[in-house]
Amino acid sequence: MKPKTVRYTATISQDYILELKELLKDNAIPSVNYAINEAVYEFLKSRKTAQYEALMKEAGNDAAFLARTLKCAEDFSAVDSEVPGTW
Repeated sequence: MKPKTVRYTATISQDYILELKELLKDNAIPSVNYAINEAVYEFLKSRKTAQYEALMKEAGNDAAFLARTLKCAEDFSAVDSEVPGTW
C-alpha cells in the first residue's frame, strides 16, 4: 500500500532545485518530488539509526539491562543459530 501523502510548503535552496531539475532533464530521477522524498527518507533513517545507537550505548552502561540481554541471548541461542542475516 502506498503511504498517504500531504502537501507541505518548505524552503529549499534554489541551487538544489536547479540541480534536481538538471537530473530530471537527464532522466536521472523520475521527478523532483521523488528526489526530495528520497532525501527526506534517507535523512530520517540516518537520524533514527543515530538515536538508536545512542540509546544502545547508554544501555551498555546499565548492568541490569546487560544481564537481561545476556540471559535472553542465552535462552534463544539455539533458535538464533537457525536464522541467517541480522535481526
